[in-house]
Amino acid sequence: MADRSAPAARLRDELRALDSAYSTGRHGRWSAARRSELVDACVVELFGESQVPPRVALVALGGYGRGELAPRSDVDLLILHAGDGPEIEGLAERLLYPLWDAGLTVGHGVRTADECLALASERLDAATAMLDARLLAGDVGSWDDLRDRIRAWARNDPRGFAERLVTNASERRERFGSVSSLLEPDLKEGSGGLRDLHALGWLAIVLTGTGGVRSLEEPAHLRRAEREALESAEEFLVRVRSALHLETRRRTDRLFLDHQPAIARAMGFEDEPGLPAVDGLMRAVFEHARQVEHVSRSVFDRYLRGESDAPALEETPAGVLRAFAGVATERGVMGTPALDQIEEMVIEDEVEWTEPVRQAFLAILRAGEEGSRALETLDRLRILTRFLPEWEPVRCRPQRDPYHRNSVDVHLLNTMGGMARLLGGGDEGDPLIAEATAAVRDRDPLLLGALLHDIGKTGRGNHVPVGVDQATAALERMRLPSHTRDLALFLVAEHLLLSDTATRRDLDDDDLVLDVAAKVGDPERLAALYLLTVADALATGPLAWTPWRATLVRELVAKVQRVLERGELGPRAADRLEAMGAGLRDLLPDEEPAEVDRFLKRMPRGYLLATPAEQAAKHFPLLREPVGAHEVRTLSGTGARPGTHALTVIASDRPGLLSWIAGSLSLAGLSILTAQVFTTDDGVALDVFEVEGAFEARIGEDRWREFRTILRKVIDGRLSLEHLVEQKRGHYPAPSPEVPVEVRVHNDASDFFTVVEVSAPDRIGLLFDVTRTLAELHLDVHLAKVATYGHRVVDVFYVRDDLGRKVDDPERIAELERAVAVRARS
Repeated sequence: MADRSAPAARLRDELRALDSAYSTGRHGRWSAARRSELVDACVVELFGESQVPPRVALVALGGYGRGELAPRSDVDLLILHAGDGPEIEGLAERLLYPLWDAGLTVGHGVRTADECLALASERLDAATAMLDARLLAGDVGSWDDLRDRIRAWARNDPRGFAERLVTNASERRERFGSVSSLLEPDLKEGSGGLRDLHALGWLAIVLTGTGGVRSLEEPAHLRRAEREALESAEEFLVRVRSALHLETRRRTDRLFLDHQPAIARAMGFEDEPGLPAVDGLMRAVFEHARQVEHVSRSVFDRYLRGESDAPALEETPAGVLRAFAGVATERGVMGTPALDQIEEMVIEDEVEWTEPVRQAFLAILRAGEEGSRALETLDRLRILTRFLPEWEPVRCRPQRDPYHRNSVDVHLLNTMGGMARLLGGGDEGDPLIAEATAAVRDRDPLLLGALLHDIGKTGRGNHVPVGVDQATAALERMRLPSHTRDLALFLVAEHLLLSDTATRRDLDDDDLVLDVAAKVGDPERLAALYLLTVADALATGPLAWTPWRATLVRELVAKVQRVLERGELGPRAADRLEAMGAGLRDLLPDEEPAEVDRFLKRMPRGYLLATPAEQAAKHFPLLREPVGAHEVRTLSGTGARPGTHALTVIASDRPGLLSWIAGSLSLAGLSILTAQVFTTDDGVALDVFEVEGAFEARIGEDRWREFRTILRKVIDGRLSLEHLVEQKRGHYPAPSPEVPVEVRVHNDASDFFTVVEVSAPDRIGLLFDVTRTLAELHLDVHLAKVATYGHRVVDVFYVRDDLGRKVDDPERIAELERAVAVRARS
């Protein structure tokens, strides 16, 4: 009997030798084909050494059927039989066990032709795997019959089959996202990935009877330049996927951040000014995937939707833009002859912005999301940068932060499309959007501001001032009316103003609101800035526009709008204090007036100005009786913002109390969103928090009780928070190494407090660690605000020293920054 392990052992050695070329980064379609050839030889030899019943064929399926085996891809086999003979299962075992022993992952099916056809009718993935199938060995007639029946079934309704492929592509995009913009893309299943290339091959088989995308050129569904771009993209993406398999030593198609540096090195990418090697790798991935994404969509659109009957193309820059504007406005598809004609045109490196050019460009922007698609096509044709040279540095540029989900250019296009949607009546359930839209006279600067707001993300310094310079050059070149230009530039310069101020500053600070109002200047600019803030956040990702953040921004907009409309913030502080006292007395009619007056005198002025009378009325009974040295009193209720809870903590004030509260809340599974810290004139701390569940939204009385118990034990000295928080932290994933720790101290953000801003990777107990450090530095926290962006947290603290002064000594500021940064990293 032949040694059945010998072919598999030989195959294992041959594959190892092939994989050794990984150090040169040369794996690609050639090596995938060579891998398939080596597996073919082994499988055919094993099949030939077996006792094969009549009318049995051995068939390669899927990627193996196409002859494209990545290093850790499955080897998918079909044993096609006629349904007679019990020896079929034995044949499968004789084939598969040696392959498994050789370390291959082998998928297999044992089916008749009828069973194959039934499965293909039921499942698209089974149908496409068999469209890619090829005969390895065995009965040719059985294989020819199955192949003809499968293709005849698909060709019976080619349009329906194409629509199923489009639906599948849409579902994959929803599930896996886009390879052309995500920082950790799925190279196979993501939109613009290898599966989209395969789908074009399946469409070619159904429409032309021939595999490979080249055959789609004959019915004019695919242009020659597009086919060349697809072939280049396939070669590159196969190389990256092969490198990923070899780097991880397992089958994986998700290009995680941790793997990117090694793969970039293996593929020969090097650091460049403003573009590290790893970003060079991802930029190339995005560029190739974008070609696949756009060409795939175009081919299916041409087949299913037909091409627009565009008028004769005027071979001028304005004519090109007018053609795209017309297609975008009609929601059509640019015809292949027009695209060929455009690619063959000679367009100067930097186009002069005449009136026709400007009007055509603005018409594209006004088309919204269809306009974004038109700009994508112009970019893919490498024409957009002729009109807008500032676009080149942000093309396919990764954004390595925890909340942006797309590359810079895709984010800009999505923001522009989102802005057009808001201006067109898409209010996202926000009545303030309709009000803001009505306040805008000219919509063009909003579209331009959305398109250019992050144009400064070039890898060379702070993107806002760089963006202003870039946008100024672009807008001046466009020769826009002064109002349009100035408003668009304002949006670029201040696009972070509302979101950063709302989430990081004290909205009860009158001077802060006045400063924002002074920067904004008038109601139209405020409306435009709010719309850009919404469009920008929605295009960034789900973590950038939570109900909590949306409420904070709307609160700031309302206060700034009042300043702009009335020319003042509202009643003077003395009037507000008087109104607060009167309101509190009205809410406490059964209390002795002297007791209410004593409460008002005990409370600090900041509390009385920042706290509504209704909330103060609930605090009143908590402070009626003297507070013991080790006593903790709490009041909980519904928070002011969706999904949050209000928590008031009463205890004798002492250094470090806020850090103890933060640590106790963390141990009880509660996250602090905002904190306001007050101390009565007789030394009682009244700290007001807005919190949410760290791991589950519902917070019951048992959770509040757990928090109080922990805090009392800490105050009594019976419990070490530091040890318990560290222990709890060990049960959760480590913080993201991609998020740097940054500490900034601002003395110009408030007249009375030093503002400490801490940006760090999110983790259990971070707020406890930072506030503990502030206490050790003898700094009292007046206000804390927390904003979470995926894996990144920005905590902001308004602090004063133990004598009530701002921290203005340079050496002490340096020590503050150093100490907080060290603790935030630990």
